[in-house]
Amino acid sequence: MFKLDREKYYQILKSEGLSAAITTLHRDSTGFEFDTFEGRDGYSREMWDGLFDVREFSRELWNVALEQNLVDPADKRLKSP
Repeated sequence: MFKLDREKYYQILKSEGLSAAITTLHRDSTGFEFDTFEGRDGYSREMWDGLFDVREFSRELWNVALEQNLVDPADKRLKSP
């Protein structure tokens, strides 16, 4: 099961920017997403809850980036870290 290590993605956000943090998060969770719906036992509600947490955390990263002025809210383009 995918373990969401929030600190890992916050470190990437700080050092490499939002795009790298979001991309890494989604790449890390790809297999977990597949297993949520197509796993050995089919759909898993428990895994869905974990996947929902990943999606919420993705939005949290965006909010942190906006608060730290890493994203231009007018045009949503990423600024350089």
